[in-house]
Amino acid sequence: MKILLYFFSFIFFIFGLWQVYRAFSNKKHENLETNILVSFNKIKFQVYKEYTKASLSLDSKSISNANGKFSILANYIFGGNIENQQISMTSPVLYNIKNKSTFSFIMPSNYKKNTLPLPKNNSIFFNTEYNQCVASIEFGGFANDQICNLKYKELKDFLISKEIIFKKDFIVAVYNSPYDLINRKNEIWIEVNKEDVRKKLGI
Repeated sequence: MKILLYFFSFIFFIFGLWQVYRAFSNKKHENLETNILVSFNKIKFQVYKEYTKASLSLDSKSISNANGKFSILANYIFGGNIENQQISMTSPVLYNIKNKSTFSFIMPSNYKKNTLPLPKNNSIFFNTEYNQCVASIEFGGFANDQICNLKYKELKDFLISKEIIFKKDFIVAVYNSPYDLINRKNEIWIEVNKEDVRKKLGI
């Protein structure tokens, strides 16, 4: 009985070390360069100057619909492209929730849309965002439709209270691998107009 207890204690110890290592190693991934305009606890207004996405279309507004899409984009960056070129993983991955929803990997900043290797899978497409201003709210744990919709409503209500104009669609930004169980970070983004934010918030 003691041997079994020691065995499971050892397994949990190793698992804990692995989770701590993954939490640390995730920081080595390139993150989007962010210009924060102003913050209110977990709500921030931030601007992303430029980034390019490799994306796939989703069949619905549910983020669970992207479960089979992750491996397609992962295969692309791990060499499943015309040039057999490996591309570094970045953070976060994005679920754009709208009438024509998408799931996206952000490409490293040293790539432009016209310098990325062509995908072998024709369902992958690319686009670039410029000077994107978003209101965001952060939350932990695993992102699912229920918590994302609750956080979207919380962020939307805040924008309404400040009379800030915003787009009805929203984006779910997930910063961790599905295998990470601790120190998880997610955000809901709603696109806003930078000048309107400055005017309404007096910044």
